[in-house]
Amino acid sequence: MFCVKCGKEEKTYDSLCATCYLQRNRFTNLDEQLELQQCAHCDDYLMDKKWVHYEDELDAVYDHVTANLLVREDALVRDLDLEVQEIDRKSYRVLVYVTVAYEDLEVIEESETIVRIKRESCPKCNKIHGNYYESIVQVRPTGKRFSDNEREELLQRAMSHIENASRDSRDAFMAKAVEAHSGYDFYISTIALGKTLARDLVSTYGADYKESASLHGRKDGVDIYRVTYLVRLPPYRVRDIIELNDKLYLIRSTGPQMARLRELKHGDNLSISNDRLRNVNVIGTKDDVVEAVVLGEEKRELQLMHPRSFATIEIRKPQGFEREGDAVKVFLYNDEIYIIGN
Repeated sequence: MFCVKCGKEEKTYDSLCATCYLQRNRFTNLDEQLELQQCAHCDDYLMDKKWVHYEDELDAVYDHVTANLLVREDALVRDLDLEVQEIDRKSYRVLVYVTVAYEDLEVIEESETIVRIKRESCPKCNKIHGNYYESIVQVRPTGKRFSDNEREELLQRAMSHIENASRDSRDAFMAKAVEAHSGYDFYISTIALGKTLARDLVSTYGADYKESASLHGRKDGVDIYRVTYLVRLPPYRVRDIIELNDKLYLIRSTGPQMARLRELKHGDNLSISNDRLRNVNVIGTKDDVVEAVVLGEEKRELQLMHPRSFATIEIRKPQGFEREGDAVKVFLYNDEIYIIGN
């Protein structure tokens, strides 16, 4: 077969020899200028209609150029190499070298484009700055105000929950957190996320939980609701000491239905429903626990130095208790000493 253009006799491609065919045909195409949108608030980049986070802006430029490189359907890209030159802070010249295979031919094609980064606000940040929310998680204490540590712990837990959810969905965010009625109001982006946060707090603290909905408006003929989740924390926390039926108990753990307790004098373990503890008397917290130096130990007793009077006292070891170290943690109440642990 011969080439219809130059007359050379060899294998042809659409009636052209390899040289003439490659002179007339390109397998790739790239616009001379590309615009890459970046959010001015969260710094994410719009890639294929999705906002994506990049640690390095150059990686975003590489991916944007690659996504906009058009390749003929009957060709195969063997290799792709990009060289990026910074023009200014938000403009880059990109040289593209593409190794393309077509049938038994292989050619390297060069392209050049200018990538300009345009700063604007993404839909998520528009909602955040517009204080958009679909649900409110109201967290309230029972019987006492939150301490500063409890308040910080609660805020960090809520923020961590939202942050974890945001890794899977850009719709997941907290619009704002407001201190209210000795607790917090968390304004959450979606109803579903508000519910998962409320349930997480219920599971962690053994809290009461209620929800209510209110009509917010209509969109496209559909009623739009906002939902409020009220989470009322119990009067106790993990490591608190409570008085129940004239006995002292340490709160070992809490859950959505039950709390696990340990009776301080004898060491017996007890599981009890949260409902039975709603009005319990909290007589001590972890801040009230002190250390007592161990002076001696028998099979069933410990000799301790009283942490206040420094007198030598003898106290019976709770069931299952095994000492570690030269001191134990104790709780003083009504002239009695209770062993908390090591």
